[in-house]
Amino acid sequence: MLQSIRERAQGVIAWFIVILISVPFALFGINSYLGGGSESVAATVNGQEITQSEFEEGYRDFRENLRQRLGDNYRPEMIDEAELRQEVLQLMIRNNLLMQKSDELGIRIGDELVKRIIASLSGFQIDGRFSQDAYERGVRLQGLTPAGFEEQIRRGLVSEQLAKAVTGSEFATRSELQSLLRLRLQRRELEYLLLPAASFLSGIEVSDEAVATYYAAHRNDYIAPERVKLSYLDLDIASIAKSLTVDDETLLAYYNQNQSLYKNPEQRRASHILIPAEEGSDAAAVTQAQSEAQAILERVRGGEDFATVAKAVSKDPGSAEEGGDLGFFESGVMEPAFDEAVFNLRPGEISDLVRTPFGFHIIKLMEIREGEGKSFAEARDEVERAYLKVEAERLFYEYAERLGTIAYEEPDSLQPAADALGIQPKESDWVARDGGEGIFASPKVIAAAFSEDVLVSGNNSEAIEINPEHIMVLRVTAHEEAAVKPLDQVKEAIRDKLRIEQAIEQAGREGAALVTRLSQGETLEALAAEQGVTVEPRKVVTRDERDLPAELVRELFLMPRPEGESPVYGQLAMASGDLALIALHTVTDGTLADAEQLGGEAALNNALAQSRGKNYFQHLQGNLRAAADVTVSGKSSDN
Repeated sequence: MLQSIRERAQGVIAWFIVILISVPFALFGINSYLGGGSESVAATVNGQEITQSEFEEGYRDFRENLRQRLGDNYRPEMIDEAELRQEVLQLMIRNNLLMQKSDELGIRIGDELVKRIIASLSGFQIDGRFSQDAYERGVRLQGLTPAGFEEQIRRGLVSEQLAKAVTGSEFATRSELQSLLRLRLQRRELEYLLLPAASFLSGIEVSDEAVATYYAAHRNDYIAPERVKLSYLDLDIASIAKSLTVDDETLLAYYNQNQSLYKNPEQRRASHILIPAEEGSDAAAVTQAQSEAQAILERVRGGEDFATVAKAVSKDPGSAEEGGDLGFFESGVMEPAFDEAVFNLRPGEISDLVRTPFGFHIIKLMEIREGEGKSFAEARDEVERAYLKVEAERLFYEYAERLGTIAYEEPDSLQPAADALGIQPKESDWVARDGGEGIFASPKVIAAAFSEDVLVSGNNSEAIEINPEHIMVLRVTAHEEAAVKPLDQVKEAIRDKLRIEQAIEQAGREGAALVTRLSQGETLEALAAEQGVTVEPRKVVTRDERDLPAELVRELFLMPRPEGESPVYGQLAMASGDLALIALHTVTDGTLADAEQLGGEAALNNALAQSRGKNYFQHLQGNLRAAADVTVSGKSSDN
């Protein structure tokens, strides 16, 4: 279960776990185990107790971390509580054993390191600095005391040190690296032919007695799953929009209210001269810049060419060479003061001095480009779609609330809700617990359909959100328990299965005979001509070959090396029923020179050492568990 959860996990792990992420078991709720007294015990590990309250706290921690990691994919209804509780308890037992081993080895973590780790956690920082108040508040939110949290950090670091001590002590020899490359990057040259399954299936008959015998021995393979038929009401914005109509008068009003959606806004082209006086400059510098800008303003207002002056004196590196030209831009693009000045000028007019965080600007409006866009007639279809979408969204939220309310208040039927909303109930085909097609593939829908309230009590479900624009309410109209399918329903499938099995056996026998003939000197080409098939051309492949069937590549790399010039022959009865005859011509081993294909010698050495270290650490955990005196009370599995 935990492996499947890890494979589906997404999202951000809780902040106080981040520091421990290098320790795999730290994610499963390392607790301080500081309780005592007469409290009930979940497990005893070499005489050390894990109390029931410690287990429950650890389990809650794990569930919360799981919820945060999975985010929107978290589905509590799909979790087997009993199994999960047992796995978490076993993880806590393992953590306890590792801590005992760390104590035995004398691994210690000093107070200063613990303090530094805690101070580095972003959740305890305000404006980038550690806050004692934030720390104490955050720890309390986790149901801990500062001492208990510090003990968790200490234990996590001790466990990490033990893991590093074991995994970091391993190394890979050069011969091991050579062996890895020899096998991993080995190349094999083959040719092969396929004899189709049909040639082995012809003539194979399976009697009714054989079918009945197989069915009697394998009845559990033919169990029809529990399934239900559903009546349901669903609402979605797209369907509501299709049911609505609107007149041109309403559309025109919507168009006028939302012209920015259908027309480009007005744009203005301006030039400017910048004399810098950035924020924070002293008063004297600002006064000097303002005086300089005022003198330039008088020059351009006195008749000097604006572009020429801008090239000579403007300090804006992006526009000075262009005579201050900024091109066309819309309102809201520039600094507010600059923007306001531009959009209050007439073409050819020069502004007063404009102060922005960059300094003093002299602005000349060069040109106005009026907004362009579609007329109402041109945009009518687009306007209609937009209006109907907006109206459908409004109605959707209103209808969704009414649907949920009426379905809850009238739990014995969907008809009152259907009548109130003017929609018709729909009927599903049979749906099993593993889901169906379309909306019935949704885990939310399946969980609701097979919930006790809906399936057993016969009530309407709550409103189920398929996505933000689609909801539904359902009820069960028919229910079938899981049962063995009758022989008449499955006998042809059994007959086909037995025929294929017999064909594969026959292919294996004939393949062995054909390999013998090849080994005695016949050629693939001769056999291919005899069988009416063709030989696939020679090809050099690696273990990562993707253009050949995986089972054929796997068999190829199990075949012995050729000796001398003669190929080695083999045969494979494939799952499809086809028979492959394989000729292995050459084997070329990988060498150290090929190491770059896998990241280089250094990376491979590191990977080998880490892999061996992890294996040893797993063995250490297994050995500790096997030698430990562990007693589990059984209460931890209670729901």
